[in-house]
Amino acid sequence: MLDVLDSPITRLVQDAERRRIARDLHDSVVQSLTALVADLEYFRIRQLAASGEAGQQVAQKLETWQALARDSLTSMREALGGLRMPSQLDLGLEHSLEILLASLQGAGYRVEYECEDWPVVLPFEYTSNMYYIVREALTNIEKHAQASTIHLCMFGYEGHLYISIADDGSGMAKNAAPASRGSGYSQGILGMRERAAMLGGRVTIDSARGKGTRVDIDIPLPASMLE
Repeated sequence: MLDVLDSPITRLVQDAERRRIARDLHDSVVQSLTALVADLEYFRIRQLAASGEAGQQVAQKLETWQALARDSLTSMREALGGLRMPSQLDLGLEHSLEILLASLQGAGYRVEYECEDWPVVLPFEYTSNMYYIVREALTNIEKHAQASTIHLCMFGYEGHLYISIADDGSGMAKNAAPASRGSGYSQGILGMRERAAMLGGRVTIDSARGKGTRVDIDIPLPASMLE
C-alpha cells in the first residue's frame, strides 16, 4: 500500500492538489487576515487615539488582537509556502533539514547537527510530517528563544525514530504558557503534537527559565519497515 501511495503519478497528483489548496487559501484566508490586520491598525490608531481612558483600554485589546491576527497570518503564509514547495522532501528528511540549518547558520546561529542510523527511505507521510514538526520548532527558536546555539540530533533505535532540537535561549518557567492562548506559538506547538500523533508518536518539551528549551520527537517506524 505504501509503495502505491508513494508512486510518481500519485506524487504528481498530490503536488497539484497542494498547489490548488494553496491558491484557494491565499485567495480567501490570507487576504481576509491581511484586511483584518489593516483594519485593526487603522481603528486602533485613528479612531481611539483621543478617546480617553476607556478608549485606551479598548486600544490595548485591539493591539493584542492585532498581534494574534499577525501571528495567524504569518503561520498561514508559512503553511502556504510548504504547500507550494516542490517535492524537495523527495531527497529525504536529512537533506531538507540541512537546508534549514544552513539558513540558520547564515542568520548567525551556531548550529550543531548529529544524525546516526537514520533510514535512507521513509514513506512521504513520515518525511513531510517530521519535517514540518522540526521546522516549527526551529521557527519558534528564531521568534522567541533569543538563543545563539541550536543543536539538532536525529537517530533511529529499536524501531523508533528520535529527533531532539535544543537551544540555549531564554527558556520558559515550568508549567508556564509560552504565549497567550490562541497565539501563533501555542498553535504551532499544538500542530507539532497533532502531526506526531498522526504517526503514532509524540512531542515532549522540556524547558526552564534561563536554561533553554529542548523539543523531543519520538515516532515509531511504520510496520512495513519492521517486517
